[in-house]
Amino acid sequence: MSVFQSLVFDTTMLDGMTDPAVRARVWAECFEQIVTGMDMGFAEDDARIIGTHKFLVNETVALGEMFSSSFVGARTRKHINRDDEDHVYLSFNIGQTNQIGRQLGREIDIAPGQAGLVVLDASTEAIAPNNGHCISLKLPNALFREWGLSPVDLACRPLDCTGADYQLLTGYARLLIASGAGLDEGSAADATQHLIKLTGRWLGAKDGVQGANGEEAVYRARLAFIRQTISKQALDPEISLDRVARRLGMPSRTVQHMLAKAGESFSQIVMAARLRRARVYLLDPVYADLSVADIAFRCGFLDVSSFYRAFRAAYDITPKALREQAGSLPPE
Repeated sequence: MSVFQSLVFDTTMLDGMTDPAVRARVWAECFEQIVTGMDMGFAEDDARIIGTHKFLVNETVALGEMFSSSFVGARTRKHINRDDEDHVYLSFNIGQTNQIGRQLGREIDIAPGQAGLVVLDASTEAIAPNNGHCISLKLPNALFREWGLSPVDLACRPLDCTGADYQLLTGYARLLIASGAGLDEGSAADATQHLIKLTGRWLGAKDGVQGANGEEAVYRARLAFIRQTISKQALDPEISLDRVARRLGMPSRTVQHMLAKAGESFSQIVMAARLRRARVYLLDPVYADLSVADIAFRCGFLDVSSFYRAFRAAYDITPKALREQAGSLPPE
């Protein structure tokens, strides 16, 4: 695990740019280099576009603190790529004004002292009507699988921010942002793991929060890589255990054995990845132009009937009914 890299972006460097639209575009470009792509705008009657981003980044997490004037951030279909499903984004409101998050047909009003979560492979709106001050944390989606949590279920839904776990997490995050760049490699690795554990405990993770050492740590790391590799190829209808094993450089039996030890199978991981992606397509209004059949084939299913059966078995609702419930039906 690498030493933290400190990255700072301050809009004072844009003082020569008076056009708010240009300032917003440059701000968005800088944000994309650190966290994710989005279009940046400003709230009505406030075209200042001022702010500061201070980020601490390594190969596992991106942790930051942002203070800004009012803004409207929008991630649309053009910003989403296949690798975005690998990460989850959390925002902790440490300011004095409310913030708004919209995703998957849901809206959350994030008051001071509260937090919100979004997945990065779906369209998103983030709005700070009257200035904003927040901590942000970008984490690997694989952690949520280890914790037994579904980011899609948590996205833009109220999170419990009343306990001591939340206060410890936000306090530690701010301390790490302020001082983490000075840590050596070993200390940075320990700090990253502590941040991850605090996040998991706050979110109510039941599994995978305890650390591991020695052979167990190696096994967990290899297992996480196997899961990720399978999931990333799951939408290919021709995916096979042998093909994935070759990509991993491991015998097929070894892959099977490692998954079985965790109580999992190759086919289970493939199906879970396909259904998760299909659920995002169905809930996200930017994909309202896709029919259920289009979504089924995009997600690796060979026919619509098998998709319907698998989806209903997993979520106790049909794809069409989920769309109706979310208000994301395609236009007539």
